[in-house]
Amino acid sequence: MMDAADTETYHLHLSAFLCEKCNGPIITGSLGTRHDQISKETDIRSIGAVCIVCGFMPKFMVEPAPEYRFRPVEWKWTIKDQTQPACSGSPAVPAELPGEQKP
Repeated sequence: MMDAADTETYHLHLSAFLCEKCNGPIITGSLGTRHDQISKETDIRSIGAVCIVCGFMPKFMVEPAPEYRFRPVEWKWTIKDQTQPACSGSPAVPAELPGEQKP
């Protein structure tokens, strides 16, 4: 018999919805745990949301339309415990990409 830790897998879920500030796409994600090949995912937890255009981080998320939900993928890497939560006041996306010039 295999140990439960050997069969446990994690799945990344991504979806998108409209940003209320700039109309860009807000990408939201969650992680779920599947304890074996035949069980449903459990321990589904949100990992945040951010507009990839303006960096806005909504406090409340709308339910994305089915066509804006992407197929879950297996996350094969072990996630390290974070000792400090991410800072909610700082933009998640840089305002300017490296090497990008202003017009």
